[in-house]
Amino acid sequence: MKNERRRVLKWAAVSGVAWLLAGCKQGPRPPVPGKPTVYLTTDDGPLRGSEYIDAAVREYEVPMTAFVVGKHARTLAFRARLEAYRNNPHIRLGNHSYTHADGHYLDYYRHPQRVLRDFEHNQRALGLSEKIGRLPGRDSWRFGSRAYDADPTARAAADLLARNGYRLYGWDLEWTHTQSGAPIGSAEQIHQKIIHQLAKGHCFTPGHLVLLMHDQMFRSRAAVAELYRLLSLLKEDQAIRLRYIDDYPLTAPPLVLKKGTAPRLIKAPVTGIGESTPVDPLKFGR
Repeated sequence: MKNERRRVLKWAAVSGVAWLLAGCKQGPRPPVPGKPTVYLTTDDGPLRGSEYIDAAVREYEVPMTAFVVGKHARTLAFRARLEAYRNNPHIRLGNHSYTHADGHYLDYYRHPQRVLRDFEHNQRALGLSEKIGRLPGRDSWRFGSRAYDADPTARAAADLLARNGYRLYGWDLEWTHTQSGAPIGSAEQIHQKIIHQLAKGHCFTPGHLVLLMHDQMFRSRAAVAELYRLLSLLKEDQAIRLRYIDDYPLTAPPLVLKKGTAPRLIKAPVTGIGESTPVDPLKFGR
């Protein structure tokens, strides 16, 4: 045990995340001391590609949360993919709305009551027991006393869902994809960026990183191989631990801005992937 703790503390000092250790000790379930946490999530299933995510998760036995869309499960083929998720002991289901806004996000979020009805319909249609959700197309968080909206157009809808008992989860890092659905960046690059963001504190909660992927990304043989590679890298990485999104800590240190300063966007860390999504310090406290 002492040797394990020395190893973890040495890694933390080298990587610059020693200050994260206190944050990692928060949450409803006591974590392994000193280990930052990664939460694997997928959106938009069931779709073509869901079956490969299901198979990869079964093989590597890693915890995954799939945020699912009821409208996508109306045919027998896609319903079968949903049932595979439901029967996978390593996958838990979350609510991603019934319609996914039908692709018309601005209009969707202009009507918060409609968003609530959409989520409640999905909850009933799919028999979801927990009110764990993610907004379609919006990085919004609502749980405990914490709230964040990357896009203010979703604020009223997110608040209404929270008042009706939903815990909403956004993401810290997205494995992005091309218009055709192919993943952008290799598994090694995503793994490197996960470690880099944890070290820099670019997480909504220090020491806890939520990774967003999309089911439709994993349809080709090459894309599926990258998914398998990422799960292998994460499972073998002894410096982190993997958990379900409902294990995410409900509390975190508050962000304190100096008097007279305003929030500013900070360029995200670059790890070989050609995207430069800004980092909002109102979300990623610095």
